[in-house]
Amino acid sequence: MTVTKANADVLDLTDAYAFTGAVSGVGKIAQVVTTITNTSASGTTVLVGDDTIPQNTEGIEFMTLAITPTSATNTLVIDAHITGGHSAAVNLLAALFQDSTANALNVSATRQDTANAPVGFSLRHIMTSGTTSETTFKIRAGSYSAGTMNINDRNSGSLFGGVWSSSIVITEYTT
Repeated sequence: MTVTKANADVLDLTDAYAFTGAVSGVGKIAQVVTTITNTSASGTTVLVGDDTIPQNTEGIEFMTLAITPTSATNTLVIDAHITGGHSAAVNLLAALFQDSTANALNVSATRQDTANAPVGFSLRHIMTSGTTSETTFKIRAGSYSAGTMNINDRNSGSLFGGVWSSSIVITEYTT
């Protein structure tokens, strides 16, 4: 095959090129699993904001997603996006947990300056899968102040007609 529209910086794929063969090597996407929810949920369990690792009993478990990695040496990239609000002007936290492990793998935070204001924030975690058995990742969220934490609404009612959503996306890359 002769490629006539390529240079050192650009490959123009506007023409209908036929590609054959297999893609291989490091960084190939092995699989992507996703969960998206636009269902309103709430809780009042605080997620402690101190110099300790958040525990799987803190905050409210809002989302879970299972994946069965294809190789124990592959890389998992876990992206979570949380939308919601709190009944008070507070710092909001989201923590990522795996299976029944007590310690969080990662934490993200944002500030809600006004009670019941809509907020959205993200968390990204990159790790070696370490297994070829099914493993479940969980997002727990809350604040270290008393009050009600909500996802997909802002504590004073729904917002955006039910299309405001939270999600977890796990991408497995080959190594």
